[in-house]
Amino acid sequence: TIDNSTKHPWPKVCTLRGLLTHCADIQSLPEREDLFALSSYCNLNHEQGKDQQNKLISLSETSGAALYGDYIIREKRNWVDLFYDFDSVRYGEDKGALLVLAHLLELLPSIAPRHFSIASSPSFLMMNPSSNLSQGFEVELCVAVVEGTTPRGRSYSGCCSKYL
Repeated sequence: TIDNSTKHPWPKVCTLRGLLTHCADIQSLPEREDLFALSSYCNLNHEQGKDQQNKLISLSETSGAALYGDYIIREKRNWVDLFYDFDSVRYGEDKGALLVLAHLLELLPSIAPRHFSIASSPSFLMMNPSSNLSQGFEVELCVAVVEGTTPRGRSYSGCCSKYL
C-alpha cells in the first residue's frame, strides 16, 4: 500500500517494480532542487559521503549552473545514474537505508503523459481517389525510437522507446 500524501497520484496498491516501471519517471533528468533535497540523504559515515553531499549541493546551486549543465543535461544523467554515482545516498550501514521509499516517492516525478497528434490532409484524400472513406479511415503514424550516445559515450534511450 502506497501513501498518497505526496504530490503525485501514485496507485494505492502496487508492487515496487510496477511503481518504478509504470508510474515513477526514473529516466527523467533530476532538477536542481531535487539534487539539493537528495544531498541531505548522503550518509556522512560513507568514505565519500561528505564529498558526494558537497557535489550534490554544488550541482543544485545557481552558481553551479554550468556544472549542472555538463553533469546532468549534456550527459543525460537520470535518477538511476544519480543513485549509481552517489552511492552514499543508498548506504545505510547498520541503521538501514537513509532514503526510505516514502521520501523517494516525494522526490521522483511521475511519468508525464506523452501527447501525440495525428495530422490529416484533405488534399491527400483528393489526390488519392482510390482511398475509400466509406470503408473507414486510414491513419499513418510517424514514430521514432529515441536512442543515442552522449558526448562522453554514455548511452541513453527514451522513456517510451522500449515499447516500440
